[in-house]
Amino acid sequence: MPRVNVLVRALDGRTRCVECDLDDRDRSRDLARVVDALRARDAALVPYGARVAFSRSARARGDATVRASDDLIAHVTCGLLGGKGGFGTQLRASARRGTQTTNFDACRDLSGRRLRAVNGEKKIAAWEAEKAERDAEAKAEKYLKSQAGGSGAARLRELEEKEREAYHAESAKVSESVNDAVASGFKNAAAIEAAKRKKAKKGKAVVGNDDESESESDEDFDDSALLFPAAKKARVVPAAPAPALALANEPEASTSQSPTSAPTMAPPVMEQKEEGPLDLTRFDSAEALEAVGLERLKAELTAQKLKCGGTLRERAARLFLLRDNTRDEIDKKHWAK
Repeated sequence: MPRVNVLVRALDGRTRCVECDLDDRDRSRDLARVVDALRARDAALVPYGARVAFSRSARARGDATVRASDDLIAHVTCGLLGGKGGFGTQLRASARRGTQTTNFDACRDLSGRRLRAVNGEKKIAAWEAEKAERDAEAKAEKYLKSQAGGSGAARLRELEEKEREAYHAESAKVSESVNDAVASGFKNAAAIEAAKRKKAKKGKAVVGNDDESESESDEDFDDSALLFPAAKKARVVPAAPAPALALANEPEASTSQSPTSAPTMAPPVMEQKEEGPLDLTRFDSAEALEAVGLERLKAELTAQKLKCGGTLRERAARLFLLRDNTRDEIDKKHWAK
Protein backbone atom coordinates (compact mmCIF):
# COMPACT_ATOMS: atom_id res chain seq x y z
CA MET A 1 0.00 0.00 0.00
CA PRO A 2 1.73 3.18 -1.11
CA ARG A 3 2.09 6.14 1.24
CA VAL A 4 1.77 9.68 0.02
CA ASN A 5 2.55 12.99 1.75
CA VAL A 6 -0.10 15.66 1.18
CA LEU A 7 0.03 19.33 2.16
CA VAL A 8 -3.51 20.21 3.19
CA ARG A 9 -4.69 23.79 3.64
CA ALA A 10 -7.72 23.39 5.90
CA LEU A 11 -10.68 25.67 6.46
CA ASP A 12 -8.98 27.42 9.38
CA GLY A 13 -6.25 28.66 7.04
CA ARG A 14 -3.45 26.49 8.46
CA THR A 15 -1.41 24.09 6.27
CA ARG A 16 -0.67 20.61 7.52
CA CYS A 17 1.44 17.74 6.18
CA VAL A 18 -0.54 14.53 6.27
CA GLU A 19 0.65 11.03 5.39
CA CYS A 20 -1.97 8.97 3.62
CA ASP A 21 -1.98 5.23 2.87
CA LEU A 22 -3.65 4.63 -0.47
CA ASP A 23 -5.52 1.50 -1.35
CA ASP A 24 -3.88 0.07 -4.45
CA ARG A 25 -6.74 -2.21 -5.35
CA ASP A 26 -8.57 0.56 -7.22
CA ARG A 27 -6.24 2.81 -9.16
CA SER A 28 -8.86 4.46 -11.37
CA ARG A 29 -9.58 7.27 -8.91
CA ASP A 30 -6.35 8.10 -7.06
CA LEU A 31 -7.32 11.71 -6.23
CA ALA A 32 -10.63 10.54 -4.82
CA ARG A 33 -8.73 7.97 -2.77
CA VAL A 34 -6.52 10.74 -1.40
CA VAL A 35 -9.60 12.61 -0.25
CA ASP A 36 -11.02 9.48 1.39
CA ALA A 37 -7.69 8.85 3.10
CA LEU A 38 -7.56 12.43 4.42
CA ARG A 39 -11.12 12.19 5.72
CA ALA A 40 -10.29 8.81 7.35
CA ARG A 41 -7.19 10.30 8.96
CA ASP A 42 -8.94 13.36 10.37
CA ALA A 43 -12.68 13.89 9.82
CA ALA A 44 -12.49 17.52 10.98
CA LEU A 45 -9.80 18.22 8.40
CA VAL A 46 -12.06 17.46 5.43
CA PRO A 47 -15.72 17.65 6.54
CA TYR A 48 -18.50 16.15 4.46
CA GLY A 49 -19.79 18.56 1.87
CA ALA A 50 -16.44 20.33 1.53
CA ARG A 51 -14.59 20.54 -1.73
CA VAL A 52 -10.89 19.56 -2.16
CA ALA A 53 -8.89 21.23 -4.93
CA PHE A 54 -5.47 19.79 -5.77
CA SER A 55 -2.50 21.57 -7.29
CA ARG A 56 -2.15 21.82 -11.06
CA SER A 57 0.86 19.47 -11.19
CA ALA A 58 -1.29 16.58 -10.04
CA ARG A 59 -3.85 17.20 -12.79
CA ALA A 60 -1.49 18.18 -15.58
CA ARG A 61 -0.01 14.72 -15.98
CA GLY A 62 -3.20 13.46 -17.60
CA ASP A 63 -3.45 10.12 -15.85
CA ALA A 64 -5.30 9.47 -12.68
CA THR A 65 -2.43 7.63 -10.95
CA VAL A 66 -0.74 9.08 -7.92
CA ARG A 67 2.91 8.32 -7.14
CA ALA A 68 4.71 8.56 -3.86
CA SER A 69 7.12 11.08 -5.33
CA ASP A 70 4.35 13.48 -6.24
CA ASP A 71 4.03 16.68 -4.27
CA LEU A 72 0.32 16.94 -3.61
CA ILE A 73 -1.12 20.21 -2.34
CA ALA A 74 -4.81 20.13 -1.39
CA HIS A 75 -7.01 23.17 -0.65
CA VAL A 76 -10.16 22.44 1.38
CA THR A 77 -13.04 24.83 0.63
CA CYS A 78 -16.77 24.83 1.23
CA GLY A 79 -19.67 26.15 -0.79
CA LEU A 80 -21.40 29.39 0.22
CA LEU A 81 -25.07 30.37 -0.18
CA GLY A 82 -25.87 33.18 -2.57
CA GLY A 83 -24.83 34.34 -5.98
CA LYS A 84 -22.05 36.39 -7.33
CA GLY A 85 -23.61 39.72 -6.29
CA GLY A 86 -24.81 42.66 -8.36
CA PHE A 87 -28.46 41.89 -7.71
CA GLY A 88 -29.42 45.57 -7.33
CA THR A 89 -27.80 46.38 -10.66
CA GLN A 90 -29.77 43.63 -12.31
CA LEU A 91 -33.03 44.99 -10.81
CA ARG A 92 -32.32 48.49 -12.07
CA ALA A 93 -31.48 47.16 -15.51
CA SER A 94 -34.70 45.17 -15.65
CA ALA A 95 -36.64 48.28 -14.64
CA ARG A 96 -35.07 50.22 -17.47
CA ARG A 97 -35.95 47.43 -19.85
CA GLY A 98 -39.56 47.31 -18.59
CA THR A 99 -42.56 47.91 -20.81
CA GLN A 100 -43.67 51.53 -21.22
CA THR A 101 -47.36 50.82 -21.97
CA THR A 102 -50.08 48.40 -20.98
CA ASN A 103 -52.27 48.91 -24.05
CA PHE A 104 -51.77 45.96 -26.34
CA ASP A 105 -55.18 46.06 -28.04
CA ALA A 106 -53.63 46.86 -31.38
CA CYS A 107 -51.44 43.76 -31.24
CA ARG A 108 -52.42 40.58 -33.04
CA ASP A 109 -52.56 37.05 -31.76
CA LEU A 110 -51.17 33.97 -33.54
CA SER A 111 -54.25 33.77 -35.76
CA GLY A 112 -53.81 37.37 -36.92
CA ARG A 113 -56.79 38.90 -35.08
CA ARG A 114 -56.58 42.11 -33.09
CA LEU A 115 -56.45 41.61 -29.34
CA ARG A 116 -59.16 44.24 -28.81
CA ALA A 117 -61.61 42.14 -30.84
CA VAL A 118 -60.71 38.95 -29.00
CA ASN A 119 -61.00 40.61 -25.56
CA GLY A 120 -64.32 42.22 -26.55
CA GLU A 121 -65.79 38.86 -27.48
CA LYS A 122 -64.66 37.42 -24.15
CA LYS A 123 -66.30 40.25 -22.21
CA ILE A 124 -69.59 39.89 -24.14
CA ALA A 125 -69.64 36.15 -23.49
CA ALA A 126 -69.03 36.70 -19.77
CA TRP A 127 -71.81 39.34 -19.64
CA GLU A 128 -74.26 37.00 -21.36
CA ALA A 129 -73.37 34.22 -18.92
CA GLU A 130 -74.19 36.51 -15.94
CA LYS A 131 -77.52 37.70 -17.35
CA ALA A 132 -79.61 35.17 -15.41
CA GLU A 133 -77.89 36.14 -12.14
CA ARG A 134 -78.52 39.84 -12.78
CA ASP A 135 -82.20 39.22 -13.49
CA ALA A 136 -82.55 37.29 -10.24
CA GLU A 137 -80.89 40.10 -8.27
CA ALA A 138 -83.18 42.68 -9.88
CA LYS A 139 -86.27 40.66 -8.95
CA ALA A 140 -85.04 40.26 -5.38
CA GLU A 141 -84.41 44.00 -5.01
CA LYS A 142 -87.85 44.81 -6.44
CA TYR A 143 -89.50 42.42 -4.00
CA LEU A 144 -87.62 43.91 -1.03
CA LYS A 145 -88.61 47.44 -2.08
CA SER A 146 -92.27 46.45 -2.36
CA GLN A 147 -92.18 44.86 1.08
CA ALA A 148 -90.47 47.89 2.60
CA GLY A 149 -92.92 50.27 0.93
CA GLY A 150 -95.98 48.41 2.20
CA SER A 151 -94.73 48.25 5.77
CA GLY A 152 -93.76 51.93 5.67
CA ALA A 153 -97.20 53.02 4.49
CA ALA A 154 -98.89 50.95 7.20
CA ARG A 155 -96.60 52.45 9.84
CA LEU A 156 -97.41 55.96 8.64
CA ARG A 157 -101.14 55.25 8.76
CA GLU A 158 -100.80 53.93 12.32
CA LEU A 159 -98.93 57.06 13.44
CA GLU A 160 -101.52 59.26 11.78
CA GLU A 161 -104.34 57.49 13.60
CA LYS A 162 -102.56 57.91 16.95
CA GLU A 163 -101.98 61.63 16.34
CA ARG A 164 -105.63 62.12 15.30
CA GLU A 165 -106.87 60.43 18.50
CA ALA A 166 -104.54 62.51 20.65
CA TYR A 167 -105.75 65.69 18.91
CA HIS A 168 -109.41 64.87 19.47
CA ALA A 169 -108.79 64.08 23.14
CA GLU A 170 -106.91 67.34 23.67
CA SER A 171 -109.61 69.32 21.87
CA ALA A 172 -112.32 67.78 24.06
CA LYS A 173 -110.36 68.71 27.22
CA VAL A 174 -109.85 72.29 26.04
CA SER A 175 -113.51 72.81 25.08
CA GLU A 176 -114.65 71.34 28.40
CA SER A 177 -112.35 73.62 30.38
CA VAL A 178 -113.55 76.65 28.38
CA ASN A 179 -117.18 75.79 29.03
CA ASP A 180 -116.50 75.38 32.74
CA ALA A 181 -114.70 78.73 32.85
CA VAL A 182 -117.55 80.52 31.06
CA ALA A 183 -120.16 78.96 33.32
CA SER A 184 -118.17 79.88 36.41
CA GLY A 185 -117.82 83.45 35.14
CA PHE A 186 -121.53 83.85 34.56
CA LYS A 187 -122.27 82.38 37.98
CA ASN A 188 -119.86 84.79 39.69
CA ALA A 189 -121.33 87.69 37.71
CA ALA A 190 -124.85 86.79 38.82
CA ALA A 191 -123.74 86.54 42.44
CA ILE A 192 -122.03 89.93 42.30
CA GLU A 193 -125.08 91.48 40.64
CA ALA A 194 -127.38 90.14 43.37
CA ALA A 195 -125.02 91.40 46.08
CA LYS A 196 -124.91 94.86 44.56
CA ARG A 197 -128.70 95.05 44.29
CA LYS A 198 -129.06 93.96 47.88
CA LYS A 199 -126.58 96.61 48.96
CA ALA A 200 -128.42 99.24 46.90
CA LYS A 201 -131.71 98.43 48.58
CA LYS A 202 -130.14 98.81 52.01
CA GLY A 203 -128.57 102.15 51.04
CA LYS A 204 -131.84 103.71 49.89
CA ALA A 205 -133.15 103.84 53.46
CA VAL A 206 -130.12 105.91 54.60
CA VAL A 207 -129.32 108.27 51.72
CA GLY A 208 -131.84 109.20 49.07
CA ASN A 209 -129.27 110.05 46.45
CA ASP A 210 -127.63 106.68 46.59
CA ASP A 211 -130.28 105.28 44.23
CA GLU A 212 -129.05 107.33 41.32
CA SER A 213 -125.39 106.50 41.94
CA GLU A 214 -126.18 102.82 42.21
CA SER A 215 -128.15 102.88 38.96
CA GLU A 216 -125.26 104.62 37.22
CA SER A 217 -122.77 102.13 38.60
CA ASP A 218 -125.01 99.27 37.45
CA GLU A 219 -125.11 100.69 33.97
CA ASP A 220 -121.34 101.12 33.93
CA PHE A 221 -120.77 97.57 35.20
CA ASP A 222 -119.22 95.33 32.57
CA ASP A 223 -119.37 91.56 32.76
CA SER A 224 -116.08 91.34 30.95
CA ALA A 225 -114.34 92.80 34.01
CA LEU A 226 -115.22 89.63 35.94
CA LEU A 227 -113.82 87.29 33.33
CA PHE A 228 -110.84 89.37 32.29
CA PRO A 229 -109.88 91.73 35.14
CA ALA A 230 -107.70 94.63 33.99
CA ALA A 231 -104.17 94.84 35.27
CA LYS A 232 -103.51 97.39 37.97
CA LYS A 233 -101.85 100.50 36.71
CA ALA A 234 -98.42 101.18 38.10
CA ARG A 235 -98.39 104.05 40.52
CA VAL A 236 -96.11 106.82 39.28
CA VAL A 237 -94.39 108.71 42.06
CA PRO A 238 -93.29 112.19 40.92
CA ALA A 239 -89.66 113.01 41.51
CA ALA A 240 -88.87 115.47 44.25
CA PRO A 241 -88.25 119.00 42.88
CA ALA A 242 -84.84 120.58 43.07
CA PRO A 243 -84.06 122.43 46.31
CA ALA A 244 -84.03 125.83 44.60
CA LEU A 245 -87.36 125.21 42.92
CA ALA A 246 -88.84 123.95 46.16
CA LEU A 247 -87.70 127.09 47.92
CA ALA A 248 -89.12 129.36 45.22
CA ASN A 249 -92.49 127.63 45.11
CA GLU A 250 -92.91 127.34 48.87
CA PRO A 251 -95.31 130.31 49.26
CA GLU A 252 -97.58 129.11 46.49
CA ALA A 253 -97.64 125.57 47.86
CA SER A 254 -98.52 126.79 51.34
CA THR A 255 -101.43 128.82 50.00
CA SER A 256 -102.78 126.00 47.84
CA GLN A 257 -102.71 123.41 50.62
CA SER A 258 -105.99 122.60 52.29
CA PRO A 259 -106.36 123.29 56.00
CA THR A 260 -106.55 119.57 56.73
CA SER A 261 -103.28 118.63 54.94
CA ALA A 262 -100.09 118.40 56.99
CA PRO A 263 -97.30 120.86 56.15
CA THR A 264 -94.27 119.45 54.31
CA MET A 265 -90.74 120.31 55.36
CA ALA A 266 -88.43 121.37 52.51
CA PRO A 267 -84.70 120.53 52.80
CA PRO A 268 -82.53 123.47 53.85
CA VAL A 269 -80.79 125.17 50.95
CA MET A 270 -77.84 127.44 51.30
CA GLU A 271 -78.40 130.77 49.58
CA GLN A 272 -75.34 131.79 47.62
CA LYS A 273 -74.78 134.62 45.31
CA GLU A 274 -74.43 133.53 41.74
CA GLU A 275 -72.13 136.42 40.82
CA GLY A 276 -69.13 135.67 43.01
CA PRO A 277 -67.12 132.46 43.60
CA LEU A 278 -68.22 129.97 46.23
CA ASP A 279 -66.54 130.31 49.62
CA LEU A 280 -65.51 126.74 50.51
CA THR A 281 -64.35 127.69 54.03
CA ARG A 282 -67.98 128.04 55.11
CA PHE A 283 -68.56 124.29 54.58
CA ASP A 284 -67.36 121.68 57.06
CA SER A 285 -67.81 118.59 54.84
CA ALA A 286 -68.63 117.48 51.32
CA GLU A 287 -72.14 116.50 52.47
CA ALA A 288 -72.84 120.09 53.49
CA LEU A 289 -71.59 121.23 50.10
CA GLU A 290 -74.26 119.11 48.38
CA ALA A 291 -76.91 121.68 49.39
CA VAL A 292 -75.56 124.08 46.77
CA GLY A 293 -77.07 122.06 43.91
CA LEU A 294 -75.84 120.32 40.77
CA GLU A 295 -75.71 123.39 38.51
CA ARG A 296 -73.77 125.60 40.97
CA LEU A 297 -71.30 122.77 41.63
CA LYS A 298 -70.84 122.28 37.89
CA ALA A 299 -70.18 126.00 37.40
CA GLU A 300 -67.60 126.10 40.22
CA LEU A 301 -65.82 122.94 38.94
CA THR A 302 -65.70 124.39 35.44
CA ALA A 303 -64.26 127.63 36.77
CA GLN A 304 -61.57 125.69 38.67
CA LYS A 305 -60.79 123.60 35.50
CA LEU A 306 -61.84 120.32 37.14
CA LYS A 307 -64.08 117.54 35.89
CA CYS A 308 -67.70 118.63 36.26
CA GLY A 309 -69.47 115.32 35.58
CA GLY A 310 -70.92 112.73 37.93
CA THR A 311 -73.55 112.69 40.61
CA LEU A 312 -74.22 115.39 43.22
CA ARG A 313 -72.10 113.59 45.82
CA GLU A 314 -69.16 113.11 43.41
CA ARG A 315 -69.21 116.77 42.34
CA ALA A 316 -69.35 117.95 45.96
CA ALA A 317 -66.48 115.67 46.99
CA ARG A 318 -64.36 116.83 44.03
CA LEU A 319 -64.96 120.52 44.76
CA PHE A 320 -64.37 120.06 48.51
CA LEU A 321 -60.79 118.98 47.74
CA LEU A 322 -60.00 122.65 46.94
CA ARG A 323 -60.96 123.77 50.46
CA ASP A 324 -57.52 123.08 51.92
CA ASN A 325 -55.49 122.44 48.72
CA THR A 326 -54.75 124.15 45.49
CA ARG A 327 -55.46 122.72 42.05
CA ASP A 328 -51.84 121.63 41.59
CA GLU A 329 -51.79 119.78 44.91
CA ILE A 330 -54.71 117.45 44.22
CA ASP A 331 -54.58 114.35 42.06
CA LYS A 332 -54.39 115.03 38.33
CA LYS A 333 -57.19 112.55 37.65
CA HIS A 334 -59.63 115.26 38.80
CA TRP A 335 -58.34 117.76 36.25
CA ALA A 336 -60.42 118.55 33.21
CA LYS A 337 -58.89 117.47 29.92
